[in-house]
Amino acid sequence: MTEHMPPDPLRIAVVGHTNTGKTSLLRTLTRDSHFGEVSSRPSTTRHVEGVSLGIGATPVLSLFDTPGMEDSIALLETLDSQAAGAGRRLDGPARVQQFLQSPVAAGRFEQEAKVLRQLLQCDAALYVIDARDPVLSKYRDELEILAGCAVPLLPLLNFVSDARTSEAAWRGWACTWW
Repeated sequence: MTEHMPPDPLRIAVVGHTNTGKTSLLRTLTRDSHFGEVSSRPSTTRHVEGVSLGIGATPVLSLFDTPGMEDSIALLETLDSQAAGAGRRLDGPARVQQFLQSPVAAGRFEQEAKVLRQLLQCDAALYVIDARDPVLSKYRDELEILAGCAVPLLPLLNFVSDARTSEAAWRGWACTWW
């Protein structure tokens, strides 16, 4: 007779640009108003923080709050130059892993490296978008970088009820991406 082992919890990273409401979303999903630190200043979250949700005593979902992506344009340029310098084609997770092993991942792109390391360990991600912002190239670059982890990304538009929303532009652009 074999003992039934519960499946491992689904692992979801919450990712996005700085100050898009990632921690606030996790506070809402977990119903824990003390989870993480929330502030109007950018780059409040500096480390990955996780929380598990369960049914009874069995964990079924692990959510990971990640720092914000701060300089995706420069990071994508770095990834491109590292891949070109490798002397062989690197795509997807191999390209991301090469970056994570480089000194620049521990320096200039420390926060982005934390995001990518966590994403590579997850089953999927929620990509939180501040719908008040216009669709800019830095967000396109973020998505290209995150997509390199080969993990499904689900867009989540935040702040859609704000009078300054760019929700329609984001929805139109998201339809071409996803």
